[in-house]
Amino acid sequence: MGLDLAVVMDVAGTILRMYRVAKDIRRGLMLERVVTWELIMEKGGRALVVPQMDPDIICTMRPDDPLVTVVQGREHLLAVSCSSGKLSKERAIDILSGSKAKVRDLQEVHQAVKARCPEKYRTAGMIVDDDRAEVVYTLSTGGVPFPGMKEVLLDLKQMGADVYVASGDSMRSLDCLEDLGIDLKRVYPVCSPKRKKEVVSDLKGRYGRVVMVGDGLNDIYALRAADLGILTVQQDTRPASALREAADVVINDIKELPKMVK
Repeated sequence: MGLDLAVVMDVAGTILRMYRVAKDIRRGLMLERVVTWELIMEKGGRALVVPQMDPDIICTMRPDDPLVTVVQGREHLLAVSCSSGKLSKERAIDILSGSKAKVRDLQEVHQAVKARCPEKYRTAGMIVDDDRAEVVYTLSTGGVPFPGMKEVLLDLKQMGADVYVASGDSMRSLDCLEDLGIDLKRVYPVCSPKRKKEVVSDLKGRYGRVVMVGDGLNDIYALRAADLGILTVQQDTRPASALREAADVVINDIKELPKMVK
């Protein structure tokens, strides 16, 4: 088929329609249909920290234990997915160790998502604030493929495109993409915004043309780096004007993607 066209896709909000629930730890409030990046970008020094493990395991832990219990002995599974400033994994662990948050704070958001999204794709994580040295939100996400997604991916392959995935999620969460016909060897997990750009840039060295498809601010660098940047607003994540400007094309339905790629 030849190394000619690569299509790189984000997952949350692009391949999968997402349902998210966050808990504001300080106020004790549950927040539905949140946008992760908006919570992170409220101020500098925040980061999404994801324990790359099955959230159902977290639900077996003692609710009143400190939240750091989730990662103790599993530090190698912890990843800083995205941030509004420089924050190392080691600093994130320090913040978790001193946090007043409890395991139940993470369990509650996951259980709320599981009730709506019983399928395979579910994640749970925490947003930490470096200035406050505290966990400010716990967060859980579930997702199901947008209608027609399997057909979209098949159309792309039939036109000769190699489909890749660049996602901020862990590989554990992304295994479900195989059900859609995506080759897991072409999946790049736990990608920061800059890492997504690197994936696109690396593929441009191997393919004649590279398309990036995304829906959020964490895709902005990759959209700019691609030969064609396609922003999808099907998730309705209130894209910022800078994100629209970074894209060459905006689509309202993922079913439009094959036509735009052609």
